[in-house]
Amino acid sequence: MATTTQESDSRWRPAIPLWALASGRAFMALLDGLGLGIVTGILSALTHMGLTIDRVVAFAIVAAVIREVLDATASRLIMRAKRSQDPEGPTLTVISLICPAVAGSAAATLLASSSILTLTLVTWIFYMVIIVTIEKPWNTTLNHEEMMKRGRQVRLMTREHFAEEIQDGRLNFSEIDDEGYYVDEDGNRIEEDD
Repeated sequence: MATTTQESDSRWRPAIPLWALASGRAFMALLDGLGLGIVTGILSALTHMGLTIDRVVAFAIVAAVIREVLDATASRLIMRAKRSQDPEGPTLTVISLICPAVAGSAAATLLASSSILTLTLVTWIFYMVIIVTIEKPWNTTLNHEEMMKRGRQVRLMTREHFAEEIQDGRLNFSEIDDEGYYVDEDGNRIEEDD
């Protein structure tokens, strides 16, 4: 497991300041709340749960904010306890699996007490999809320090690197004919409208 720790003599400081963490989490809560609102609205319409659009929006926002606050707090506390910039691991994984259920349950209790179990399950399933596909809190293969090094690393682009990136689909070029015009897959010129 690759983690970045600081010496015990020095005062631990997170690499990401609190204002950046809060603004990033607020942005994620907005996006996740939008997605959760859409899913909850569709479910409410299909199952005739009786939630109005106001309740759906309020539920989604409250659940997303509670989940982000719990997750960010847990991440920060884990980082502080480990004196590391990397919260990923089994502890964060367990917390990440629990936070959506707590958030969904709390939001449902506040806004739609007749559908607590359904809304808790919808919230938990929605966030499980996000956690498994995007967040991956169990993945410790790339720590904070290595990510920063890779971000600043300069490498020469050799023919081999170009070939790798083209094969991986990270880089593609439009084909050009002998006279410098773009061509499609069939070799026909693509006319540019000026």
